[in-house]
Amino acid sequence: MIHTLVLPADLAQHIVEERRLNPRDRDGRGWQSVNYTSQPFAWFDAVYQQVEQLEGSIDSWWFNVNAPGEYINWHAHVRWAKVAVLYVTVPSGLIEFKDGASYWTETPKQGELLVFPGKLAHRVRPNDSTEQRISVAFNFKGK
Repeated sequence: MIHTLVLPADLAQHIVEERRLNPRDRDGRGWQSVNYTSQPFAWFDAVYQQVEQLEGSIDSWWFNVNAPGEYINWHAHVRWAKVAVLYVTVPSGLIEFKDGASYWTETPKQGELLVFPGKLAHRVRPNDSTEQRISVAFNFKGK
């Protein structure tokens, strides 16, 4: 399922500042913030509330920033029935999914919240642009 959200104009700037303040080396796989189990940022509250209104209570969430050449490897969120990714900036990078023998890709757009089952394996292809790709990932409570 895909929802389109209204994002604050300065959201990407705030997330990039979080990366600067809290660097975490992931060996070419981009930056990922710590996992949050609450919402500590006043500048993120409107977005957080939109996501909860659309999809329910958030269990944990985090920011992702992929500079040119960075990517996210295959993984799944098997502890959660439902997860989502919110695309803040999308200069490049398909998200790929696989489920057994089935394989497909999605081309996300800025402001889209892509919701899918947590057991679904997915990865993000390398960022082949000169800009940063920024997203926010969510795991939801309940089944």
